[in-house]
Amino acid sequence: MKRSSIHIVVFVLLLAQMVSACSFSPSAPATQTSTARSPLFGTYVSTPFAASAHSGTIVYADMQFPASVNPLFAGSDSDFAVRDALWASPVFYDQSFHVHPDQLTEVPLPENGDVRDGGKTIIMRLRHDLRWSDGLPILASDFRYWWQLDQNPDTGALITGGYDQIASIDTPDQYTVVLHMKRPSGSYLFYLPYAAPQHAWGKIAPIQLQNMASIYSAPQITDGPYKLASYVDGQSYTMIPNPYYHSSTFHGPFLARLIYRAYSDLPALAAAVRQQQVNVSQGYMEYQLPALASLPASVHVLETPAAAYEHLDFNNGEPLLQDVRVRRAIALAINVCGLIQSVLHAPNCARRATQVEPPPSLFYDSTIQPFPYDPASARSLLAQAGWSLNGQGILSRNGQSFSIRLVTTGDNPLRSAAAAYIQRALRAVGIQVQVAFYSLNQFFGLYTQGGILATGKFDLALFAYADSPEPDDEYNTFSSTQIPSASNPDLGNYARVNDPIIDQALAQGRDSVVFADRQRAYHRFLERLASQLYILPLYTGLNIMTVDKSVQNIIPSADLSASDWNIADWWRAG
Repeated sequence: MKRSSIHIVVFVLLLAQMVSACSFSPSAPATQTSTARSPLFGTYVSTPFAASAHSGTIVYADMQFPASVNPLFAGSDSDFAVRDALWASPVFYDQSFHVHPDQLTEVPLPENGDVRDGGKTIIMRLRHDLRWSDGLPILASDFRYWWQLDQNPDTGALITGGYDQIASIDTPDQYTVVLHMKRPSGSYLFYLPYAAPQHAWGKIAPIQLQNMASIYSAPQITDGPYKLASYVDGQSYTMIPNPYYHSSTFHGPFLARLIYRAYSDLPALAAAVRQQQVNVSQGYMEYQLPALASLPASVHVLETPAAAYEHLDFNNGEPLLQDVRVRRAIALAINVCGLIQSVLHAPNCARRATQVEPPPSLFYDSTIQPFPYDPASARSLLAQAGWSLNGQGILSRNGQSFSIRLVTTGDNPLRSAAAAYIQRALRAVGIQVQVAFYSLNQFFGLYTQGGILATGKFDLALFAYADSPEPDDEYNTFSSTQIPSASNPDLGNYARVNDPIIDQALAQGRDSVVFADRQRAYHRFLERLASQLYILPLYTGLNIMTVDKSVQNIIPSADLSASDWNIADWWRAG
């Protein structure tokens, strides 16, 4: 997932000023009414539970075992798969990137008065019936405690960027959490702090939290729909209902047992699915679909469009590719629809990606059209740029052949086939392409590790990005401040995009808390990125799951890291 690392100026609001300006009083759980028209909201519809008590078992599985299922330390898709069963959150995003309250009575927005001072103050209003899995109440101070742990370097939290936009947190009563922001931040909903059980962890030094299995890998006190019953390291988590769980949106838990299992590889997982030892499986790449052939009739393979896209990065730091005519010629020379049908064996061009915020992004711009396949226009643009064919049918200029290097990963046969398709398409207009394959570690390594993307050792790079519901993740990918270097080796603007219009739009998008203002800013960003063709989106990805027909209420998400987003409401018929 693309993640932005946010660096902002500290602006601390005094508590005295806050109290004098606002009145905070405990509020009972409420429905979302005052902001029902916000574009951020959708409708969550679940299949009604058909039994009167917790019943049945669902086994869900992947090819990875979680490293940590604690929100402070979780970072992989398998981590999140168990985290979402064991932990609640203030708000959550559904399969279509709409936002809903979980532990809060409503989503804090400017429209309902819970985002104030232009975004410098965020008010989280907690449900009154929140309890930890040991029955003790979840307090406003538990959310402040989680944030303090996250920001304490001794804790070693995995994701601290975003939460570092918060300057301080006040808790005027046990149901109200007041975030004082360093500056307005458009991504605030994505970084509302979780709660941590201060009554259980408070006497433990933060530096010790990662060393305790009962906190790090097998947490004993949690607040989600399920709680841990047993744990076998490297193999499984067995969970049972948390009787104290309450949510403003979800209705479960409904199961008697929920079991997560990890399998060593694709053949082992596919065999377990085929033998119906697993009810739900996930984590597949598209090229692995043939392994899911010949499944029992009761097992369905779900292929859901994902907010992920395969694309070509141009190295915009290379003089050859700084000419927009050359970049456009390359785009015109590639029959993307033909690539999709030939490589993916798709029946049509529906998966064509036109931009870097594909649906269901709420910031998708439907006015942006894909580049057509037009090799004649490609040749014309190249001629305008001074390139002409030599005796070998290769373009040349001033004695220099038009020869470029396309790099990609060596782990994905579909990507290899796409690279070969692109190589042939560009050769047809006189551009010679050398294709080089790298391991994931080589390809995505840091600048100081000689990473191919980070160090810019390419002309074209073929790989995929996966989006989250929060568009601020585009900042790390396209802001000129994020170009990796020896002094900043972990930055992510691999395409070396350096455009003041894009920089301004991304800054406006991240600084505004009003949805309409953010949408306008990101549309300016998307239009500029597309018109200048700094990267070429190709096709969208798939979220692939197998589901037994007895399992109800599985709603795959477009967010590849959130396949289990509504796990609280999963249930099993019969």
